[in-house]
Amino acid sequence: MGDWHQDIVFKDVKEDELEEMAQKIFQYLVGRRIIQDKKLDNVLSDSMGHPPGENWREVVAFPEEKHFLELRTNGLEIRKGRTVFWADGSGFEKIACPHCGENNLGCDWSELFGNWMEDPQSANLVCISCHTSSSISDYIFEPTWALSNLGFVFWNWPIFNRSFIRELEQLTAKPILMVKGKL
Repeated sequence: MGDWHQDIVFKDVKEDELEEMAQKIFQYLVGRRIIQDKKLDNVLSDSMGHPPGENWREVVAFPEEKHFLELRTNGLEIRKGRTVFWADGSGFEKIACPHCGENNLGCDWSELFGNWMEDPQSANLVCISCHTSSSISDYIFEPTWALSNLGFVFWNWPIFNRSFIRELEQLTAKPILMVKGKL
């Protein structure tokens, strides 16, 4: 069967606003009782996660899918700092230029990701079509991957409804990418 994750990734979060932004989102989720404030060993990483709160049904598209509450892995993991949020499965189908949409699939994305992790300023890619240089983090990946300083990884939760994602965008004034994958 396997575990799956859906990552709510906040784009354009600067390092100097990271802690405040993460805390704002966390407090919002706890305040609405979407998650609990306590931490448990319920995520697939070295960190601890936050279990679902009593109002988790309000933010998912399929509230009848409550079976995840019985799983050992059903928490929220907050990832702060430069992270590559990855979708699972086969390789990329497309790496689209953020300016013209041209597919730059032939680039050395692995090296660019490594460069971005070290220093985002050193991870630019010149589009093969429009010749515009952009950070690899601005390219559009299919399936969706995201490079960002802040993401909230939900393990085995039902799919979120769109209105919840819009609420978080309004709360933070940051664009959100949804990254989904299965192990």
